[in-house]
Amino acid sequence: MKQILRLAFFSSIILSACTHQKPQDESQLRHFNLMPIDSIQIPFLGNPNLQDISPSNEKILFIESGPNDEEIFITNFNGEILNSFVTNGNTIVGHLRRIAPLHFDEDGNSFLSFGSPQIKRVSLDGKTVEIILTGIPPYYSSSPSPTNEIIVRDNKIFYNSRSEDENYNRYQKEYLKNLKLIGYLDLDKKETTTFLPFPEESIYQNGLIFPHSSWVSHFIFPQNQLLVAFEGEPALYVFDGKEPFSFRQKIDLNLGDFRAYKGHSEGEEGIDFMEAMITLGNIQSIKKLGEYVLIGYKRGFTNDQLRIWETASTPIERRELITKFEKENPKRFLLLNEDLEFLDDFPNPQFLNISSLMAREGYLWGSKYNPNIEEDCFTIYKLEIQEK
Repeated sequence: MKQILRLAFFSSIILSACTHQKPQDESQLRHFNLMPIDSIQIPFLGNPNLQDISPSNEKILFIESGPNDEEIFITNFNGEILNSFVTNGNTIVGHLRRIAPLHFDEDGNSFLSFGSPQIKRVSLDGKTVEIILTGIPPYYSSSPSPTNEIIVRDNKIFYNSRSEDENYNRYQKEYLKNLKLIGYLDLDKKETTTFLPFPEESIYQNGLIFPHSSWVSHFIFPQNQLLVAFEGEPALYVFDGKEPFSFRQKIDLNLGDFRAYKGHSEGEEGIDFMEAMITLGNIQSIKKLGEYVLIGYKRGFTNDQLRIWETASTPIERRELITKFEKENPKRFLLLNEDLEFLDDFPNPQFLNISSLMAREGYLWGSKYNPNIEEDCFTIYKLEIQEK
């Protein structure tokens, strides 16, 4: 009976209908790939997490997290480790408590740690620390990666925020209506500002309740625009690139059989947080490279996969199913042109960790993805978008 009820509940999750259409004429279709054109191999045995790359300074920044501390590594493009140091409560650097990935300063001689409650500038040897600001509120990020990287522009640091009205919690319908989703730190004034509530056109303004994993935002600043995508909604929102960041338009995205959650009423039992992260579709990355906008996403489980998922009774069975379903239904990229018009939709290369993808100095960069094999080197790819 419990299984029937859970399947009935999942039937309330809809496959989105989108209006961002592909060309009708097959002769107009163009096909693209994300292709590696170079790679860097760093001898390393462990679980590295890529943070940033500075091509002009030929430096790579990655981190390995442990139960009580984190170790920072800086390497060159020959794969040689230049510096490494541990961060915890007993070191000069202290706990970082990152809510975004580490970010090289322009000169490549230090990096920014955007954490809660402190934003720090740290030298590459870990011996010099400047506290830029104290007072950043906590923000959910289970493993900060380039999918939610900070953006430095106009002497401001833009970051994912969750400025909420303390009168409401996430189980009340007023909660989402009062959120502000992006913030910036003015480096001249040393002041923070939060902005960007959900647009009226967003599904998150429908008065229903959604799991937090559904409405995390990803954003970029191409040209004179601010482009924002929310993880669980197959749409792209366009705003002015300057304050007050006025809303321009909503573009529905054709993401195929994207499994979107339509929300539940206040007081009702909704989808479990972890179930949402595992089974639902979500937008995971948005990057601008030259004339292209690249949106990385997963469609979520199919109906058949959900039925099989509901029969799994042990953690081992579920882990095996996740691996199986990822192969059957891999993550994908939607490619748009500068006018945000459809160009192509193609699967993420199996070798690439989509959450590591970043645009730096005219190219995309990302780390190798092979969770089932422990390797003795950490591989970084230099990639470009190529038309077939």
